[in-house]
Amino acid sequence: MLMPKIFKLSKKQLLALGAAVMVGALLMPTANAATVLIDVRTPEEYSVNHPAGAINIPHNELLAKITAQGIAKSDTIKVYSRGGSRAQQAKSALQSAGYTNVEIQK
Repeated sequence: MLMPKIFKLSKKQLLALGAAVMVGALLMPTANAATVLIDVRTPEEYSVNHPAGAINIPHNELLAKITAQGIAKSDTIKVYSRGGSRAQQAKSALQSAGYTNVEIQK
């Protein structure tokens, strides 16, 4: 049975290889990246009418409930409210929590 050759790398070479792998991972688009539409109005307002495909998480509960939805911080999140003020509050809160792609849906 032939044994594979084992290459010995110096610490410097291993660090360079690790850095190259990390940079590649950061530059690679996420295969699971998604766009999520969140209606941040009350459940009552949502039940009357809401944008197609939107999920309902009231703006005052958003940070507490968003992780349970499986939404990644790199996903595109569009927030919706009728007048826009709650959507703006939600956008600011999400950005402060590290969500990087937050937009207001009009």
